[in-house]
Amino acid sequence: MELLFNGFIGLVLLIFFMESRKIEEITISSDKIGASGFPQIIIAVSFILLIYISYKYIQDRKKDGSKSNLSFKDSGFKTMIISIGLLAAYIFTMNIIGFILGTFIFSILASRIMKYDERLKILIFSSVLTVSITLIFGKLFFVSLPRGIGILREMSYLIY
Repeated sequence: MELLFNGFIGLVLLIFFMESRKIEEITISSDKIGASGFPQIIIAVSFILLIYISYKYIQDRKKDGSKSNLSFKDSGFKTMIISIGLLAAYIFTMNIIGFILGTFIFSILASRIMKYDERLKILIFSSVLTVSITLIFGKLFFVSLPRGIGILREMSYLIY
């Protein structure tokens, strides 16, 4: 399972690297690496670390003598698929329900999917997370967060 995930991350890093090559080459006289240089360095270091992590995982599995058996019936695999579906639903519904409500619901459901059962702590965590992200990005950095539609949109103007 870990190697499958590492392969997916490697593919994403490769796509990011190819996209970073399209960044315009606007340079300053003191800039030695160019506009795309810094992202490419971060991606290259991430890819090297990913290869190292995968190598260590394979070595540990050989040392233990256990084989990696990818089972689609495994509860971890089911949790991963449900989490991916939840993340996709969060992303696609954010423009309808807004950032605040969407993030609050997403963090509650994600906690429940990961089998965290303390409801009061989940509500406190979700509230603090939602308020913190909204205030930091919406108020401090002036990032335009999705506001939703209808009354949710009107209420969001009161907050950020």
